[in-house]
Amino acid sequence: MTATEGVSDRVEGIVADRLRVDADAFDEGTPFDGETLDADSLDLVEIAEAIEAEVGVHIPDADLEDLETVGDLTAYVDERA
Repeated sequence: MTATEGVSDRVEGIVADRLRVDADAFDEGTPFDGETLDADSLDLVEIAEAIEAEVGVHIPDADLEDLETVGDLTAYVDERA
């Protein structure tokens, strides 16, 4: 397993846990505001807080607004992990 796969798995696990969806129900191209995840801004803040606690990467609110898909979030975290 590469470091990227480890980060990806952790981020997807956090997203699945916080949004109470099966990790198999979404992929990197899935938008947060789409039908599958239906995440609002509070959900995204909670995901960001969980990532900071579990992965050690802080995501400022301004950056969080620009992350539209699970893949965007994963790439952001991976670049900073």
